[in-house]
Amino acid sequence: MVLRINTNIAAVNTARNLSETDRKLAESLERLSSGFRINRGADDPAGLVISEQMRGQIAGLNQAIANSEQAATMVQTAEGALTEANNTLIRIRELALHAANEGATDVKAQEADQIEVAAGLESIARIASQTRFGTRPLLDGSSGISGEAQGDGLTYVSSSQRTRSSGISGYPVVITQAPTQASLRGSAALTDKNVKNLTVSLFEGGKSVQVVATREDSPGSFFGRLKASVEQNGLAVDVVLRPDGTLLVRHKTYGSKPTFQASSSVPGVLGAEEGGLQSATSGKDIQGTIGGERTTGEGEQLRGLVGNDNTEGLVVSYVGTRQQVADGSSEGGVRWERQIQAGTAGIVHVANNALAFQIGPNSGQRVTVALPAVSPRFLARRVDTESGFRNLEEINVGTAKKAQDAIKIVDAAIDELTLARGQLGAFAKSSLQSNINTLRVTAENLMAAESTIRDTDVAKEVAEYTKRRIMLEADSALLAQANHTPSTVINLIR
Repeated sequence: MVLRINTNIAAVNTARNLSETDRKLAESLERLSSGFRINRGADDPAGLVISEQMRGQIAGLNQAIANSEQAATMVQTAEGALTEANNTLIRIRELALHAANEGATDVKAQEADQIEVAAGLESIARIASQTRFGTRPLLDGSSGISGEAQGDGLTYVSSSQRTRSSGISGYPVVITQAPTQASLRGSAALTDKNVKNLTVSLFEGGKSVQVVATREDSPGSFFGRLKASVEQNGLAVDVVLRPDGTLLVRHKTYGSKPTFQASSSVPGVLGAEEGGLQSATSGKDIQGTIGGERTTGEGEQLRGLVGNDNTEGLVVSYVGTRQQVADGSSEGGVRWERQIQAGTAGIVHVANNALAFQIGPNSGQRVTVALPAVSPRFLARRVDTESGFRNLEEINVGTAKKAQDAIKIVDAAIDELTLARGQLGAFAKSSLQSNINTLRVTAENLMAAESTIRDTDVAKEVAEYTKRRIMLEADSALLAQANHTPSTVINLIR
Protein backbone atom coordinates (compact mmCIF):
# COMPACT_ATOMS: atom_id res chain seq x y z
CA MET A 1 0.00 0.00 0.00
CA VAL A 2 1.38 3.43 -1.04
CA LEU A 3 0.39 6.40 1.08
CA ARG A 4 0.74 9.99 -0.34
CA ILE A 5 -0.04 13.27 1.32
CA ASN A 6 0.67 15.95 -1.33
CA THR A 7 -1.47 14.43 -4.10
CA ASN A 8 -4.68 12.62 -3.05
CA ILE A 9 -5.66 11.03 -6.37
CA ALA A 10 -8.74 9.37 -4.92
CA ALA A 11 -10.04 12.69 -3.60
CA VAL A 12 -9.32 14.43 -6.92
CA ASN A 13 -11.16 11.72 -8.85
CA THR A 14 -14.12 11.79 -6.50
CA ALA A 15 -14.25 15.61 -6.63
CA ARG A 16 -14.32 15.49 -10.43
CA ASN A 17 -17.21 13.02 -10.42
CA LEU A 18 -19.00 15.11 -7.81
CA SER A 19 -18.62 18.24 -9.95
CA GLU A 20 -19.95 16.46 -13.06
CA THR A 21 -22.88 15.03 -11.13
CA ASP A 22 -23.67 18.49 -9.75
CA ARG A 23 -23.58 19.97 -13.28
CA LYS A 24 -25.93 17.34 -14.66
CA LEU A 25 -28.22 17.74 -11.66
CA ALA A 26 -28.37 21.50 -12.38
CA GLU A 27 -29.25 20.73 -16.03
CA SER A 28 -32.08 18.45 -14.91
CA LEU A 29 -33.40 21.14 -12.58
CA GLU A 30 -33.23 23.73 -15.41
CA ARG A 31 -35.09 21.46 -17.86
CA LEU A 32 -37.74 20.59 -15.27
CA SER A 33 -38.25 24.22 -14.24
CA SER A 34 -38.26 25.68 -17.79
CA GLY A 35 -40.06 22.81 -19.52
CA PHE A 36 -37.52 22.89 -22.36
CA ARG A 37 -35.00 20.21 -23.18
CA ILE A 38 -32.97 22.78 -25.14
CA ASN A 39 -32.28 25.97 -23.17
CA ARG A 40 -29.06 27.00 -24.92
CA GLY A 41 -27.16 26.09 -28.04
CA ALA A 42 -24.82 23.74 -26.15
CA ASP A 43 -27.73 21.53 -25.13
CA ASP A 44 -28.37 20.43 -28.76
CA PRO A 45 -26.92 22.66 -31.50
CA ALA A 46 -28.68 20.91 -34.42
CA GLY A 47 -31.95 20.66 -32.50
CA LEU A 48 -31.76 24.35 -31.60
CA VAL A 49 -31.39 25.39 -35.27
CA ILE A 50 -34.31 23.21 -36.40
CA SER A 51 -36.58 24.22 -33.53
CA GLU A 52 -35.91 27.95 -33.99
CA GLN A 53 -36.81 27.65 -37.68
CA MET A 54 -40.02 25.88 -36.72
CA ARG A 55 -40.82 28.54 -34.11
CA GLY A 56 -40.47 31.20 -36.79
CA GLN A 57 -42.78 29.24 -39.08
CA ILE A 58 -45.33 28.75 -36.30
CA ALA A 59 -45.33 32.47 -35.48
CA GLY A 60 -45.76 33.24 -39.20
CA LEU A 61 -48.63 30.76 -39.48
CA ASN A 62 -50.43 32.28 -36.50
CA GLN A 63 -50.07 35.77 -37.98
CA ALA A 64 -51.26 34.52 -41.38
CA ILE A 65 -54.34 33.05 -39.67
CA ALA A 66 -54.99 36.42 -38.02
CA ASN A 67 -54.52 38.17 -41.40
CA SER A 68 -56.97 35.79 -43.10
CA GLU A 69 -59.57 36.26 -40.37
CA GLN A 70 -59.23 40.03 -40.67
CA ALA A 71 -59.61 39.79 -44.45
CA ALA A 72 -62.72 37.62 -44.02
CA THR A 73 -64.21 40.27 -41.74
CA MET A 74 -63.53 42.96 -44.33
CA VAL A 75 -65.15 40.88 -47.07
CA GLN A 76 -68.21 40.35 -44.85
CA THR A 77 -68.46 44.11 -44.35
CA ALA A 78 -68.38 44.70 -48.11
CA GLU A 79 -70.89 41.94 -48.82
CA GLY A 80 -73.28 43.30 -46.20
CA ALA A 81 -73.25 46.69 -47.93
CA LEU A 82 -73.77 45.01 -51.31
CA THR A 83 -76.78 43.17 -49.91
CA GLU A 84 -78.39 46.45 -48.87
CA ALA A 85 -77.65 48.01 -52.26
CA ASN A 86 -79.20 44.97 -53.95
CA ASN A 87 -82.34 45.30 -51.83
CA THR A 88 -82.61 48.94 -52.89
CA LEU A 89 -82.29 47.94 -56.54
CA ILE A 90 -85.13 45.45 -56.14
CA ARG A 91 -87.33 48.25 -54.80
CA ILE A 92 -86.34 50.51 -57.72
CA ARG A 93 -87.30 47.70 -60.10
CA GLU A 94 -90.72 47.48 -58.47
CA LEU A 95 -91.19 51.21 -58.98
CA ALA A 96 -90.15 50.96 -62.64
CA LEU A 97 -92.64 48.14 -63.19
CA HIS A 98 -95.37 50.24 -61.58
CA ALA A 99 -94.52 53.22 -63.78
CA ALA A 100 -94.52 50.99 -66.87
CA ASN A 101 -98.12 50.00 -66.16
CA GLU A 102 -99.30 52.80 -68.43
CA GLY A 103 -102.92 51.74 -68.55
CA ALA A 104 -103.42 52.15 -64.79
CA THR A 105 -101.01 54.95 -63.88
CA ASP A 106 -101.13 58.65 -64.63
CA VAL A 107 -98.44 61.30 -64.81
CA LYS A 108 -98.68 62.10 -61.09
CA ALA A 109 -98.10 58.45 -60.15
CA GLN A 110 -95.11 58.25 -62.47
CA GLU A 111 -93.68 61.43 -60.95
CA ALA A 112 -94.07 59.94 -57.48
CA ASP A 113 -92.35 56.78 -58.65
CA GLN A 114 -89.46 58.86 -60.05
CA ILE A 115 -89.06 60.70 -56.74
CA GLU A 116 -88.69 57.39 -54.90
CA VAL A 117 -86.36 56.05 -57.61
CA ALA A 118 -84.12 59.13 -57.19
CA ALA A 119 -84.09 58.58 -53.43
CA GLY A 120 -83.09 54.95 -53.96
CA LEU A 121 -80.26 55.96 -56.27
CA GLU A 122 -79.03 58.44 -53.66
CA SER A 123 -79.08 55.66 -51.07
CA ILE A 124 -76.97 53.42 -53.30
CA ALA A 125 -74.53 56.30 -53.92
CA ARG A 126 -74.29 56.83 -50.16
CA ILE A 127 -73.55 53.14 -49.61
CA ALA A 128 -70.81 53.37 -52.23
CA SER A 129 -69.13 56.39 -50.66
CA GLN A 130 -69.56 55.60 -46.95
CA THR A 131 -68.90 51.86 -46.67
CA ARG A 132 -65.52 51.58 -44.96
CA PHE A 133 -63.36 49.10 -43.10
CA GLY A 134 -61.53 51.25 -40.61
CA THR A 135 -60.57 54.24 -42.73
CA ARG A 136 -60.36 52.32 -46.02
CA PRO A 137 -63.28 52.91 -48.44
CA LEU A 138 -64.51 49.65 -49.93
CA LEU A 139 -67.14 50.24 -52.61
CA ASP A 140 -66.25 53.57 -54.20
CA GLY A 141 -64.01 51.95 -56.82
CA SER A 142 -60.73 52.74 -55.05
CA SER A 143 -60.36 49.17 -53.78
CA GLY A 144 -60.95 47.38 -57.04
CA ILE A 145 -60.16 47.42 -60.71
CA SER A 146 -61.70 50.31 -62.57
CA GLY A 147 -61.49 51.45 -66.13
CA GLU A 148 -62.71 54.08 -68.53
CA ALA A 149 -62.76 54.07 -72.32
CA GLN A 150 -62.35 57.05 -74.61
CA GLY A 151 -63.82 56.66 -78.08
CA ASP A 152 -67.20 56.54 -79.75
CA GLY A 153 -68.79 53.15 -79.15
CA LEU A 154 -65.84 51.88 -77.07
CA THR A 155 -66.71 50.66 -73.57
CA TYR A 156 -64.58 49.28 -70.76
CA VAL A 157 -66.19 46.01 -69.61
CA SER A 158 -64.01 44.34 -66.99
CA SER A 159 -60.50 43.35 -65.94
CA SER A 160 -58.88 40.45 -64.13
CA GLN A 161 -56.58 40.49 -61.12
CA ARG A 162 -53.65 40.15 -63.55
CA THR A 163 -54.48 43.22 -65.61
CA ARG A 164 -51.90 45.91 -65.00
CA SER A 165 -52.64 49.59 -64.54
CA SER A 166 -52.31 51.45 -67.81
CA GLY A 167 -51.03 54.76 -66.52
CA ILE A 168 -51.92 58.10 -68.06
CA SER A 169 -51.29 56.99 -71.64
CA GLY A 170 -53.79 54.12 -71.51
CA TYR A 171 -53.99 51.15 -73.85
CA PRO A 172 -54.86 51.89 -77.50
CA VAL A 173 -57.61 49.69 -78.93
CA VAL A 174 -57.15 48.87 -82.61
CA ILE A 175 -59.85 47.01 -84.54
CA THR A 176 -58.56 44.80 -87.36
CA GLN A 177 -61.92 43.14 -88.10
CA ALA A 178 -65.26 44.74 -87.39
CA PRO A 179 -67.94 42.45 -85.93
CA THR A 180 -71.00 41.65 -87.99
CA GLN A 181 -74.39 40.10 -87.33
CA ALA A 182 -75.93 37.00 -88.78
CA SER A 183 -78.16 38.21 -91.58
CA LEU A 184 -80.41 37.05 -94.38
CA ARG A 185 -81.20 39.34 -97.29
CA GLY A 186 -83.90 38.73 -99.81
CA SER A 187 -83.15 38.94 -103.50
CA ALA A 188 -86.73 39.61 -104.67
CA ALA A 189 -88.45 42.86 -103.80
CA LEU A 190 -91.89 42.91 -102.23
CA THR A 191 -94.48 44.04 -104.72
CA ASP A 192 -98.22 44.50 -104.70
CA LYS A 193 -98.41 41.35 -106.81
CA ASN A 194 -96.24 38.82 -104.97
CA VAL A 195 -97.20 39.96 -101.47
CA LYS A 196 -100.73 38.57 -101.95
CA ASN A 197 -99.42 34.99 -101.84
CA LEU A 198 -96.66 35.57 -99.31
CA THR A 199 -96.07 33.65 -96.08
CA VAL A 200 -92.91 34.33 -94.09
CA SER A 201 -91.63 32.23 -91.16
CA LEU A 202 -88.76 33.12 -88.82
CA PHE A 203 -87.07 30.86 -86.25
CA GLU A 204 -84.64 32.15 -83.60
CA GLY A 205 -83.59 30.93 -80.15
CA GLY A 206 -86.40 28.39 -79.87
CA LYS A 207 -89.01 30.99 -80.83
CA SER A 208 -90.85 31.35 -84.10
CA VAL A 209 -93.30 33.56 -85.95
CA GLN A 210 -95.31 33.06 -89.11
CA VAL A 211 -97.08 35.87 -90.95
CA VAL A 212 -99.53 35.15 -93.76
CA ALA A 213 -100.45 37.95 -96.14
CA THR A 214 -104.05 39.00 -96.65
CA ARG A 215 -105.69 40.32 -99.80
CA GLU A 216 -105.59 43.86 -98.41
CA ASP A 217 -101.84 43.75 -97.66
CA SER A 218 -99.38 46.01 -99.39
CA PRO A 219 -95.61 45.59 -99.09
CA GLY A 220 -95.55 48.22 -96.35
CA SER A 221 -98.43 46.76 -94.33
CA PHE A 222 -97.08 43.21 -94.59
CA PHE A 223 -93.69 44.40 -93.41
CA GLY A 224 -95.31 46.24 -90.51
CA ARG A 225 -97.20 43.13 -89.39
CA LEU A 226 -94.05 41.00 -89.71
CA LYS A 227 -92.01 43.42 -87.66
CA ALA A 228 -94.69 43.72 -84.97
CA SER A 229 -95.04 39.94 -84.74
CA VAL A 230 -91.26 39.56 -84.31
CA GLU A 231 -91.24 42.08 -81.46
CA GLN A 232 -94.29 40.59 -79.75
CA ASN A 233 -92.84 37.07 -79.79
CA GLY A 234 -89.43 38.18 -78.55
CA LEU A 235 -87.24 37.06 -81.44
CA ALA A 236 -83.81 38.70 -81.21
CA VAL A 237 -83.80 39.86 -84.82
CA ASP A 238 -84.42 43.11 -86.63
CA VAL A 239 -86.53 43.16 -89.78
CA VAL A 240 -85.79 45.96 -92.25
CA LEU A 241 -87.52 46.90 -95.49
CA ARG A 242 -84.76 48.28 -97.67
CA PRO A 243 -85.28 51.19 -100.09
CA ASP A 244 -85.20 48.76 -103.04
CA GLY A 245 -88.14 46.84 -101.55
CA THR A 246 -86.18 43.77 -100.39
CA LEU A 247 -86.36 42.36 -96.88
CA LEU A 248 -83.34 42.23 -94.60
CA VAL A 249 -83.43 40.19 -91.40
CA ARG A 250 -80.51 40.68 -89.05
CA HIS A 251 -79.73 39.23 -85.62
CA LYS A 252 -79.55 41.81 -82.86
CA THR A 253 -76.38 40.30 -81.38
CA TYR A 254 -73.03 40.57 -83.09
CA GLY A 255 -70.71 37.61 -83.55
CA SER A 256 -70.38 34.17 -85.06
CA LYS A 257 -72.55 32.29 -82.55
CA PRO A 258 -76.03 33.90 -82.84
CA THR A 259 -78.05 32.67 -85.81
CA PHE A 260 -81.59 32.18 -87.11
CA GLN A 261 -83.51 30.58 -89.99
CA ALA A 262 -86.23 31.83 -92.29
CA SER A 263 -88.48 30.66 -95.09
CA SER A 264 -90.86 32.33 -97.53
CA SER A 265 -93.54 31.05 -99.83
CA VAL A 266 -92.32 33.35 -102.61
CA PRO A 267 -88.83 32.38 -103.82
CA GLY A 268 -86.25 35.09 -103.24
CA VAL A 269 -88.18 37.08 -100.64
CA LEU A 270 -86.09 35.38 -97.93
CA GLY A 271 -85.51 31.76 -98.85
CA ALA A 272 -84.01 30.77 -102.18
CA GLU A 273 -86.70 28.11 -102.73
CA GLU A 274 -90.40 28.21 -102.12
CA GLY A 275 -91.03 27.12 -98.52
CA GLY A 276 -87.40 26.05 -98.08
CA LEU A 277 -85.79 26.78 -94.71
CA GLN A 278 -82.65 28.85 -95.13
CA SER A 279 -80.05 29.62 -92.45
CA ALA A 280 -78.70 33.11 -92.03
CA THR A 281 -75.22 34.01 -93.15
CA SER A 282 -73.04 33.75 -90.03
CA GLY A 283 -71.76 36.91 -88.43
CA LYS A 284 -68.14 37.63 -87.58
CA ASP A 285 -66.48 38.18 -84.22
CA ILE A 286 -64.51 41.32 -83.60
CA GLN A 287 -60.73 41.08 -83.94
CA GLY A 288 -58.04 43.52 -82.81
CA THR A 289 -55.38 44.41 -80.27
CA ILE A 290 -55.33 46.17 -76.90
CA GLY A 291 -52.16 48.00 -76.02
CA GLY A 292 -50.44 46.25 -78.90
CA GLU A 293 -51.08 42.83 -77.34
CA ARG A 294 -53.09 39.96 -78.74
CA THR A 295 -56.74 39.41 -77.93
CA THR A 296 -59.54 36.98 -78.59
CA GLY A 297 -62.81 38.27 -79.96
CA GLU A 298 -66.36 37.20 -79.19
CA GLY A 299 -69.18 39.22 -80.64
CA GLU A 300 -68.41 42.85 -79.90
CA GLN A 301 -65.94 42.13 -77.09
CA LEU A 302 -62.16 41.90 -77.13
CA ARG A 303 -60.41 40.05 -74.29
CA GLY A 304 -56.69 40.17 -73.53
CA LEU A 305 -55.10 36.73 -73.79
CA VAL A 306 -53.71 34.79 -70.87
CA GLY A 307 -49.99 35.46 -70.70
CA ASN A 308 -50.15 39.05 -71.94
CA ASP A 309 -47.75 41.27 -70.02
CA ASN A 310 -50.24 44.08 -69.40
CA THR A 311 -53.73 43.31 -70.70
CA GLU A 312 -54.41 39.75 -69.53
CA GLY A 313 -58.14 39.48 -68.79
CA LEU A 314 -58.94 43.04 -69.92
CA VAL A 315 -62.29 43.13 -71.76
CA VAL A 316 -63.57 45.98 -73.90
CA SER A 317 -66.63 46.27 -76.09
CA TYR A 318 -66.77 48.15 -79.37
CA VAL A 319 -70.10 48.80 -81.05
CA GLY A 320 -69.19 51.73 -83.24
CA THR A 321 -71.24 54.89 -83.49
CA ARG A 322 -74.99 55.20 -83.87
CA GLN A 323 -76.01 56.85 -87.10
CA GLN A 324 -79.33 57.53 -88.73
CA VAL A 325 -79.97 55.75 -92.01
CA ALA A 326 -82.94 55.85 -94.34
CA ASP A 327 -85.67 53.33 -93.61
CA GLY A 328 -87.60 52.12 -96.64
CA SER A 329 -90.53 51.03 -94.52
CA SER A 330 -92.05 54.50 -94.62
CA GLU A 331 -91.62 57.61 -96.71
CA GLY A 332 -88.99 59.81 -95.14
CA GLY A 333 -88.52 57.32 -92.26
CA VAL A 334 -85.17 56.84 -90.56
CA ARG A 335 -83.70 54.28 -88.20
CA TRP A 336 -80.63 54.08 -86.00
CA GLU A 337 -77.86 51.75 -87.06
CA ARG A 338 -74.42 50.95 -85.68
CA GLN A 339 -71.50 51.68 -87.97
CA ILE A 340 -68.45 49.64 -86.98
CA GLN A 341 -65.27 50.04 -88.97
CA ALA A 342 -61.71 48.76 -88.64
CA GLY A 343 -59.09 51.13 -87.27
CA THR A 344 -58.28 52.78 -83.96
CA ALA A 345 -61.39 52.67 -81.79
CA GLY A 346 -59.98 54.69 -78.90
CA ILE A 347 -58.05 54.27 -75.66
CA VAL A 348 -58.91 52.38 -72.49
CA HIS A 349 -57.50 53.41 -69.11
CA VAL A 350 -57.20 50.81 -66.33
CA ALA A 351 -56.41 51.35 -62.64
CA ASN A 352 -55.75 48.09 -60.77
CA ASN A 353 -56.17 48.83 -57.06
CA ALA A 354 -57.26 45.34 -56.06
CA LEU A 355 -56.70 44.58 -52.37
CA ALA A 356 -53.83 42.20 -51.62
CA PHE A 357 -53.81 40.03 -48.49
CA GLN A 358 -50.80 38.25 -46.97
CA ILE A 359 -52.43 34.94 -46.08
CA GLY A 360 -49.35 32.74 -45.86
CA PRO A 361 -46.28 32.61 -43.58
CA ASN A 362 -43.79 33.18 -46.41
CA SER A 363 -43.02 35.88 -48.96
CA GLY A 364 -45.26 35.91 -52.02
CA GLN A 365 -48.10 33.95 -50.42
CA ARG A 366 -50.74 36.57 -51.18
CA VAL A 367 -54.18 36.70 -52.75
CA THR A 368 -55.99 39.65 -54.25
CA VAL A 369 -59.64 40.60 -54.53
CA ALA A 370 -61.22 43.47 -56.40
CA LEU A 371 -64.20 45.15 -54.77
CA PRO A 372 -66.83 46.57 -57.14
CA ALA A 373 -67.70 50.21 -57.58
CA VAL A 374 -71.32 50.48 -56.46
CA SER A 375 -71.94 54.09 -57.41
CA PRO A 376 -74.95 54.25 -59.79
CA ARG A 377 -72.81 55.87 -62.49
CA PHE A 378 -70.62 52.75 -62.61
CA LEU A 379 -73.48 50.21 -62.76
CA ALA A 380 -75.20 48.88 -65.91
CA ARG A 381 -72.98 50.76 -68.33
CA ARG A 382 -73.19 48.07 -71.03
CA VAL A 383 -76.92 48.19 -71.74
CA ASP A 384 -78.09 49.81 -74.96
CA THR A 385 -81.52 51.43 -74.57
CA GLU A 386 -83.64 53.54 -76.87
CA SER A 387 -84.07 56.10 -74.09
CA GLY A 388 -80.33 56.72 -74.12
CA PHE A 389 -79.68 55.69 -70.51
CA ARG A 390 -75.94 55.09 -70.25
CA ASN A 391 -75.91 53.81 -66.66
CA LEU A 392 -78.08 53.33 -63.59
CA GLU A 393 -77.66 56.95 -62.51
CA GLU A 394 -79.47 58.23 -65.60
CA ILE A 395 -82.65 56.13 -65.40
CA ASN A 396 -86.00 57.86 -65.36
CA VAL A 397 -89.49 56.38 -65.05
CA GLY A 398 -91.37 59.51 -66.10
CA THR A 399 -92.92 57.71 -69.08
CA ALA A 400 -93.89 54.12 -69.78
CA LYS A 401 -91.18 53.78 -72.42
CA LYS A 402 -88.50 55.14 -70.11
CA ALA A 403 -89.74 52.82 -67.37
CA GLN A 404 -89.36 49.84 -69.71
CA ASP A 405 -85.76 50.83 -70.45
CA ALA A 406 -85.16 51.50 -66.74
CA ILE A 407 -86.15 47.90 -66.00
CA LYS A 408 -83.43 46.69 -68.37
CA ILE A 409 -80.87 48.92 -66.69
CA VAL A 410 -81.88 47.86 -63.17
CA ASP A 411 -81.81 44.18 -64.15
CA ALA A 412 -78.27 44.62 -65.45
CA ALA A 413 -77.25 46.40 -62.22
CA ILE A 414 -78.75 43.62 -60.11
CA ASP A 415 -76.85 41.05 -62.18
CA GLU A 416 -73.61 42.95 -61.63
CA LEU A 417 -74.11 43.23 -57.87
CA THR A 418 -75.14 39.60 -57.42
CA LEU A 419 -72.14 38.51 -59.49
CA ALA A 420 -69.88 40.63 -57.29
CA ARG A 421 -71.45 39.13 -54.18
CA GLY A 422 -70.92 35.65 -55.58
CA GLN A 423 -67.28 36.41 -56.33
CA LEU A 424 -66.72 37.77 -52.83
CA GLY A 425 -68.43 34.73 -51.34
CA ALA A 426 -66.24 32.40 -53.38
CA PHE A 427 -63.16 34.37 -52.33
CA ALA A 428 -64.13 34.21 -48.66
CA LYS A 429 -64.86 30.49 -48.80
CA SER A 430 -62.12 29.19 -51.09
CA SER A 431 -59.28 31.63 -50.53
CA LEU A 432 -59.80 32.69 -46.92
CA GLN A 433 -61.77 30.15 -44.90
CA SER A 434 -60.13 27.17 -46.58
CA ASN A 435 -56.75 28.82 -46.07
CA ILE A 436 -57.49 29.41 -42.37
CA ASN A 437 -58.35 25.74 -41.88
CA THR A 438 -55.20 24.63 -43.70
CA LEU A 439 -52.99 27.02 -41.73
CA ARG A 440 -54.41 25.83 -38.41
CA VAL A 441 -53.69 22.20 -39.24
CA THR A 442 -50.19 23.08 -40.43
CA ALA A 443 -49.48 25.15 -37.31
CA GLU A 444 -50.71 22.31 -35.09
CA ASN A 445 -48.44 19.78 -36.82
CA LEU A 446 -45.43 22.11 -36.66
CA MET A 447 -46.01 22.76 -32.96
CA ALA A 448 -46.10 19.02 -32.36
CA ALA A 449 -42.83 18.58 -34.27
CA GLU A 450 -41.19 21.51 -32.47
CA SER A 451 -42.35 20.15 -29.11
CA THR A 452 -40.76 16.80 -29.85
CA ILE A 453 -37.42 18.46 -30.48
CA ARG A 454 -37.40 21.16 -27.80
CA ASP A 455 -39.73 20.31 -24.92
CA THR A 456 -38.72 18.33 -21.84
CA ASP A 457 -39.84 14.74 -21.42
CA VAL A 458 -40.80 15.26 -17.77
CA ALA A 459 -41.02 11.57 -16.83
CA LYS A 460 -37.58 10.84 -18.27
CA GLU A 461 -36.05 13.97 -16.73
CA VAL A 462 -37.46 13.23 -13.26
CA ALA A 463 -35.88 9.79 -13.39
CA GLU A 464 -32.56 11.38 -14.39
CA TYR A 465 -32.90 13.96 -11.63
CA THR A 466 -33.55 11.30 -9.00
CA LYS A 467 -30.57 9.26 -10.15
CA ARG A 468 -28.25 12.27 -10.09
CA ARG A 469 -29.54 13.38 -6.69
CA ILE A 470 -28.59 9.98 -5.25
CA MET A 471 -25.22 10.07 -6.99
CA LEU A 472 -24.57 13.56 -5.61
CA GLU A 473 -25.17 12.38 -2.06
CA ALA A 474 -23.01 9.31 -2.61
CA ASP A 475 -20.17 11.32 -4.19
CA SER A 476 -20.27 13.76 -1.29
CA ALA A 477 -19.90 10.93 1.24
CA LEU A 478 -17.14 9.26 -0.76
CA LEU A 479 -15.23 12.53 -1.06
CA ALA A 480 -15.26 12.83 2.71
CA GLN A 481 -13.84 9.32 2.95
CA ALA A 482 -11.19 10.05 0.31
CA ASN A 483 -10.07 13.16 2.20
CA HIS A 484 -9.88 11.14 5.43
CA THR A 485 -7.56 8.41 4.01
CA PRO A 486 -4.24 10.41 4.15
CA SER A 487 -4.72 10.93 7.87
CA THR A 488 -3.70 7.29 8.43
CA VAL A 489 -0.08 8.44 7.85
CA ILE A 490 -0.12 9.83 11.40
CA ASN A 491 -0.27 6.29 12.69
CA LEU A 492 3.07 5.52 11.00
CA ILE A 493 4.72 8.54 12.64
CA ARG A 494 3.57 7.73 16.14
